Amino acid sequence: PQEIPKGMDMKKVISTTLALALLGTVALAQAPATPPAKQEREALMRANNGAMRALMPLVANFDAAAARAQGQILVDNGGKMAAQYAPGTDQNDDEVQPVTWTDAAGFKAAADKFTADAAMIGVATDGPGLQAAIQAVNADCTGCHRTYRLQAARGRGGPPPAPPAAQ
Repeated sequence: PQEIPKGMDMKKVISTTLALALLGTVALAQAPATPPAKQEREALMRANNGAMRALMPLVANFDAAAARAQGQILVDNGGKMAAQYAPGTDQNDDEVQPVTWTDAAGFKAAADKFTADAAMIGVATDGPGLQAAIQAVNADCTGCHRTYRLQAARGRGGPPPAPPAAQ
């Protein structure tokens, strides 16, 4: 145990410690919580990622039933995407470009294309057909993320910083 320096009484030490603890608690309580809409979007994207990862080995070891099951996850989630990014769901989401909400028609078209391409996974009859369908869906994901996602928000690339202005 440390000794209390001369000139400080125990009441001051305790009151200062309690005040600092209270301030820390208040600061944590005021930190913005992740909005439910953002949590739902993240869960949807994680499920899409999981389905895509599950499909990859099926190209070499084709299993129509397994491909259909994973493809259906993507189709179902594609049908939910436009609603997940509906007007009013943009609060506190630092990973999404504002254009997502200002170009709702473009975003819906991208989600519809994703859904249509994901449906092709379910009708693949062999590994090469599945691979072509996976490539189409992957291109949809890439295109949508380039347009509607702030890549730098997660440290996953994005455009390089602009060079300093010449003086």
